[in-house]
Amino acid sequence: MDAKEILDTSVAMERKEGIITVFSAVEYPPTVKQKFSIIFPEASDYVTAISIADALRAKGTPIGAVDILIASVCHNRMARLVTKDKDFEYVQKVMPNFLVKFM
Repeated sequence: MDAKEILDTSVAMERKEGIITVFSAVEYPPTVKQKFSIIFPEASDYVTAISIADALRAKGTPIGAVDILIASVCHNRMARLVTKDKDFEYVQKVMPNFLVKFM
């Protein structure tokens, strides 16, 4: 795994280590007992999340708040999100520089 990759919950559930957001830890608590590094959001991540949510809503493609927060954390750290969740395709459409790798 690349050092600049953050695992979405859908991928973290199948692994024993990596980098995740606290949102994935909340969605899948067993990650806390494994070898995951956990990233906590900063104020700027919430501001970015609001922008993403607004853009998705304007396009008629809203997604879950947790996914939006995960995307904003990745975007603000210029990290690639590794996921199985196709909802992140909608984020890519409103933020072309959002880095995502689908498994």
